[in-house]
Amino acid sequence: MKSPSEELLRSALSDAAGAVRPEELRPLPARVPRRPRRALLAVPLAGVAAAVLAVLLVAPWSPDGRDGAPPRFALASYAGADFVVMGPWPPGAPSAMVRKADTGRTVATVRAPEGSSGFRDSADSGDNRTFVLTTADPEACLVRFHRLALNADGAPAEPPAELAGTALRQRMGEGPGQLAVSPGLRRIAYAGRDCGDAGGGNVTVVDTATGERRVTPLPPRALASSLRWAPDGRELVFQTMGDYLETELRTLDAETGRLGTVSLGGGDATLHGAAFDEDGAHVTALVRDGGRNRIVWYSMTGKRVTRQVDLHASEPDAPTTFEAAGARIVVRIDDRVSVIAGTKVTTRRIDRGGASGP
Repeated sequence: MKSPSEELLRSALSDAAGAVRPEELRPLPARVPRRPRRALLAVPLAGVAAAVLAVLLVAPWSPDGRDGAPPRFALASYAGADFVVMGPWPPGAPSAMVRKADTGRTVATVRAPEGSSGFRDSADSGDNRTFVLTTADPEACLVRFHRLALNADGAPAEPPAELAGTALRQRMGEGPGQLAVSPGLRRIAYAGRDCGDAGGGNVTVVDTATGERRVTPLPPRALASSLRWAPDGRELVFQTMGDYLETELRTLDAETGRLGTVSLGGGDATLHGAAFDEDGAHVTALVRDGGRNRIVWYSMTGKRVTRQVDLHASEPDAPTTFEAAGARIVVRIDDRVSVIAGTKVTTRRIDRGGASGP
């Protein structure tokens, strides 16, 4: 049994383990003068790890905010998700796990294709039954995508099958959320790096029906992570990290390749997760400034923050996870889980000593 803090630590270590590959380490750049601080939000490394990749489904919510109930295994279960596909541990291991989202009970073990490097990433396509997993061959500079379909009971309908014509000549990127799958498995987005020595970062969008792909280069020395699709499967929102760990929140139009920047304000505020809302008109984000925590809505047409909802206060370094789907946002900060629906916030306190794993 694992405590919530152990679960978060295990997740962060998993992301870190997957990001570091000795054979691909690049030399440190020469020291240059520090650039002026931009009026953008920075992302603390300890706050970006996500334990599971699963789309949240709407479910009834208890109004009791002081029940002290044991935490569920995955944040997604608080919003109704039945299953989560746990990424391999360590990354590149020969199998991944399908688990019950509430209890963490293992439903099935999914073996990686024979002769592959093992699974690296996993992402849900939006129905909580169809997932995509990646395998990677660093020597060949190749990333492959495999479809995994689950039955109603969570058991795989068949072994994972490679999506024909979708393999990428790419090196793996760094950080969490390198893979995102649009609703209906129409498109795959992947945050990788060029195969050359420079290893510049990019975001590649692949049409799963035709194999057609669009590669969008990122600014020099920037790498992307935490990719999320808009409901219409056309735009992406994601984070980029460049020199001095400076982070920007960006959008990408998958049909034109146009990059945009989302500015949520300056100061000492930090970003702990972002996603499109249910109609794709806004980017919602969890912003923390010391002990103050809030959800903000950024208008894609007005290019500014148009509203915000305050959450409960916490310690500045409290562990945090963020998920969003449809009309609801689910946030865990320390020992409380909050559901935000419109301007209404319902918070439940969970027992930090309770079970949160299998």
